Amino acid sequence: MTPALPSRYSIAFGPLLALLGMALAAWMASPAPAWASSDLSRQVRLLVDERLVPSGGEVDVSVGDPDPRLRLAPCAQTEPFVPPGARLLGRTSLGVRCVKGADWVVYVPVQIRLFVDAWVAARPIARGQPVGPDDVRVDRVDVAPLNGNAILPDMPVVGQTALRPLMPGDPLRRDLLRSPQVVKPGDAVEVVALGTGFAAQSPGKALTAAAAGQTAQVALPGGKVVSGIARAGGIVEVR
Repeated sequence: MTPALPSRYSIAFGPLLALLGMALAAWMASPAPAWASSDLSRQVRLLVDERLVPSGGEVDVSVGDPDPRLRLAPCAQTEPFVPPGARLLGRTSLGVRCVKGADWVVYVPVQIRLFVDAWVAARPIARGQPVGPDDVRVDRVDVAPLNGNAILPDMPVVGQTALRPLMPGDPLRRDLLRSPQVVKPGDAVEVVALGTGFAAQSPGKALTAAAAGQTAQVALPGGKVVSGIARAGGIVEVR
């Protein structure tokens, strides 16, 4: 059994341990060197510029600082990367790893805005109201928060119905508009069967509702049910 140290050693080590604890806490709380934050931000911005090439859009990138409590060893070469599952749009985090001189990985908060021309409400649009030509205008919109639902100028919007109220300046979203129905249950429709080198027509009766481009079910004479793509004018295409 190891003998206990005399009390005078405990007295001597007490203040020393306290000083060491204070020094360690101060070191952990001290901010990362200035070169680290600026270099990491520059690397992340270069990564975004390389990966995100907008078509007719403008990109605005805001790069935050890494955790100020980090103490990074000097690094001769860093490499930015996109973590699995991260999006190069909106609020996200991108990574930087040291590949020469040290072994560390940090993650930097980033906000990426992408401004493009898109449809917005020109005046209040009520829920259930069909969108008219004077209800909309084209404006510069940050599409990052819209999750791919922005409606661009070459996409049809007039005649669609708003699923919730819209205020002037609100971007129009594909998931918040409903296309008008061109086929309704009970409608008499013309079924057009298209194939390689031939086309055939037959009258039918719509069993389901559908907007243009959506699938509709139709009952043919004799009771057979087919599915096809609804088109304007009461036409259902079957291929």
